[in-house]
Amino acid sequence: MVKTGINYWMDRLRHQNLPILGDVIGELNKVSNSEDADATKLSEVILRDPTLTSNVLKVANSVQYNYLSSNVNTVSRAVVNIGMQGVRAICISSMVMDALVKDKPKGRLLELVAQGFHAATQAQNLYGKVNKTQSEEVFIAALLYNLGEMAFWSSEELDGKNEALLSESPTVRRDAMEALLGTSFKTITRELGRHWQLGDTLDQALYPGKTPSAKVLAVVTGERLSRATRYGWDSPQLRKVLKETAVLQQCSMKEALVRVKQGADLAGEVAKNYGVPEACPLIPKSLENYVMNRKPSFSQAMKGDANVQLNVLRDLGRAVEDGLDVNKLFHLVIEGMHKGIGLERVCIGLLIGHNLVGKYMLGDGTEKWHGAFSFDVGPFSENLFTHTMAKDGTHWFTQDDVESKKHWYTSEVIAVVGKHPAFTHLLEIDGRKAALFYADRADFGGELDQDKFEIFKHFAEQAQMALNNISRSHRPTPKRASELSRAPRPFRY
Repeated sequence: MVKTGINYWMDRLRHQNLPILGDVIGELNKVSNSEDADATKLSEVILRDPTLTSNVLKVANSVQYNYLSSNVNTVSRAVVNIGMQGVRAICISSMVMDALVKDKPKGRLLELVAQGFHAATQAQNLYGKVNKTQSEEVFIAALLYNLGEMAFWSSEELDGKNEALLSESPTVRRDAMEALLGTSFKTITRELGRHWQLGDTLDQALYPGKTPSAKVLAVVTGERLSRATRYGWDSPQLRKVLKETAVLQQCSMKEALVRVKQGADLAGEVAKNYGVPEACPLIPKSLENYVMNRKPSFSQAMKGDANVQLNVLRDLGRAVEDGLDVNKLFHLVIEGMHKGIGLERVCIGLLIGHNLVGKYMLGDGTEKWHGAFSFDVGPFSENLFTHTMAKDGTHWFTQDDVESKKHWYTSEVIAVVGKHPAFTHLLEIDGRKAALFYADRADFGGELDQDKFEIFKHFAEQAQMALNNISRSHRPTPKRASELSRAPRPFRY
């Protein structure tokens, strides 16, 4: 018989999954809540842990707390600037997140972490309008509103036995929790919150009464906003919560939407500051029509241009004669793939040691890839790029691959390019794996098809032939073979 029930899960989560949190959080609570509390004692507790110290200073210097952009370089200064309760909130939030995502977060855990940061930022903004100096407990309560479920998925893999826990049906989900856990995620959250003294606000937000306090109302509304925005900025789900948000903030719905969008953008920065950048792509942005699993209208999709295709292919055939160098060649090819084929996002990455580093990219949103498009492709890594390198040639990663080959779509890959069907092609120079084309249609509404794959493959093969010709033409001067490693010039057209 499988052991279940609240006592079993409390024991397991406290002592197996999150073993050291209780002692440190208890000490933080004791120091910060005592009548003779002072900054020195709190600083001493924090300074014992170098990682915690680093995290506190990083968050203290972020836009979330450092409004004046003054440099906070000591824990004592952080306590003075933010206050003891503020630093305590940073410590607890940071420690819990570190414990939950000690390995790279993925799947449902990553979704919950992203939702938590979004809810926490919205809740803190809401309550900050009421009392800016006491919003830390609101932040913790909203961030850890789903702590029980986060803790569960931090150690459990999704399989046929527990997939009902993710059901959209409240009844199916409730029955699954009773059968598998013998309790509910909400109850586990409440008990963990009480054990670690995370504050009355979390306890009350989980089971709000008829007349909730302003803190509880902010937490609950922040949580609901984080859920509703997943359906899109124009969705009826969000409009319903926006009405209540506007009443809370005593403003129009239009102004409430502006504030919520600002909160969503800030939430991404907050997640980064707490060391979970993988959560950022799962938090909606103000400039995008973000919808959970959305299928945008096809009017947003690019259309290929046959004339551009022909011009680029002609220029590739004349690469040596026209004196094209490798940089110009790559510019030409990705412009052809983007404009000619109609592929919304295109990138050429160079293989430098065991890393694939993006050099040139085109398409809406790819400006964010500069510096971020960098992936380990060494012998101990596995992702869609290592798969391309292992098989050589041109590859089409289909929607079926996206859904079934989850090990190819690591959290690092998802954080930069997302999870989309894509084309890839490996380029070689003198028998050496040198570069890789990546192209997708993101979620702009278009789909990859056989025709586009054949044209992409043809472009890539022509690029390979042009590279071979350029390489042969330069063999008397070997230094030119290092042209790939030169710093790229900005690409504009």
